[in-house]
Amino acid sequence: MVAMSALRAAAAFTARLNPLNRASQASQLLSRAVVRSEQVAVRYGSHGKRMFIIKPTDFYDRRFLNLMKYYILLTGIPVAAFVTFVNVFIGEAELADVPEDYDPEHWEYYKHPITRWIARNIYDSPVKDYEKMMALVQIEAEKAQMRQKQLEVRKHMREKGDGPWFHVETLDKNLIYQGHKATPDD
Repeated sequence: MVAMSALRAAAAFTARLNPLNRASQASQLLSRAVVRSEQVAVRYGSHGKRMFIIKPTDFYDRRFLNLMKYYILLTGIPVAAFVTFVNVFIGEAELADVPEDYDPEHWEYYKHPITRWIARNIYDSPVKDYEKMMALVQIEAEKAQMRQKQLEVRKHMREKGDGPWFHVETLDKNLIYQGHKATPDD
């Protein structure tokens, strides 16, 4: 082991002294220097191309990209055809005079027909949203009022001393053993 270390150190030292002389292959075998590309033996097949190229696999990358392209096109083509059909044959809504006795629905304020359909069938109306928000406000107001009453009741109970913390049940006198008190000197 020591001999190999000494040989490696000597080979590295001689390689540093004369780096242009590459005649000694022993110094290159024993040293830990990086092998230069012009010293690598390359095998060429026909037409001067390398016979074997080592590269990392890209199978999973290509498979992922192909599946992504497939699913995007699977959904994208019908959606694009539907949007084109709606834009060409139905078109956007036009502004018109409204009779005085007519009350427009909430989805009639949108211009595009797809947006109107989404507002009519998927989203809740603004009136319903307002009622839901008012219900939440009422529930929170009732909770605050209940907390206020509870604090007031506790305050009165502490002032008058009639809370549950003042009631301690006493034991029955018949359960207490009095025998040792009859003869205390025993």
